[in-house]
Amino acid sequence: MRDAMELGRWRPAVLGALVAMGAALAAACGGGDAGTAATGTGGGTGGAGGCPSGLSDCGGKCVQTSLDPGNCGSCGNVCPQGQVCSSASCVFPCGGGTAQCGNKCVDATSDEAHCGGCNQACPPGQGCSAGTCALACVGGTTKCGSDCADTSTDPANCGSCGTACTGGKVCSEGQCALQCGGGSTKCAGLCVDTQLKPAHCGGCDNACGAGEVCSAGLCG
Repeated sequence: MRDAMELGRWRPAVLGALVAMGAALAAACGGGDAGTAATGTGGGTGGAGGCPSGLSDCGGKCVQTSLDPGNCGSCGNVCPQGQVCSSASCVFPCGGGTAQCGNKCVDATSDEAHCGGCNQACPPGQGCSAGTCALACVGGTTKCGSDCADTSTDPANCGSCGTACTGGKVCSEGQCALQCGGGSTKCAGLCVDTQLKPAHCGGCDNACGAGEVCSAGLCG
């Protein structure tokens, strides 16, 4: 009887202790889960809004704004129809070996304003060939080094660049010879057509004035 009374007196204290221990364990477990969750979200992979590095949170969706035409450069920036997103900018897709420079597609191998790359303009008087600026020769002349030469009459480039006439020979019709042929006249070591050459119009050293041309051996 006495033992039963003693047990009844201690029972509330024991139950209270057990309840307190259970609450403490629950709190500890809850704290551990919170710490794990924090580590999972903050974890170092890290873009905005919990997106992996390199991606942005746009309306709850992780996107790459450097390539996404619906969010190009920033969330909500939609590229116009027919354009794509490249390097965070809306651009026209260029094909056929061309490249986009500004708002147009250009052939950088031959475009004098974009020779070899965008906005790499050739100097005045030069053209673009194979992506490199070079002296543009006109009037039937040929580019030899940094000069334009008439290989039909130039004794230093007779017939082709670098082929020089020696021994007092002249270059006539692309061939080294002792005399000028084809109706040309030897003037200052060159074979010239005095009917058409402004510097020797009608005869050697008879130069036409500024703005004049030589026709049928007459300046006009």
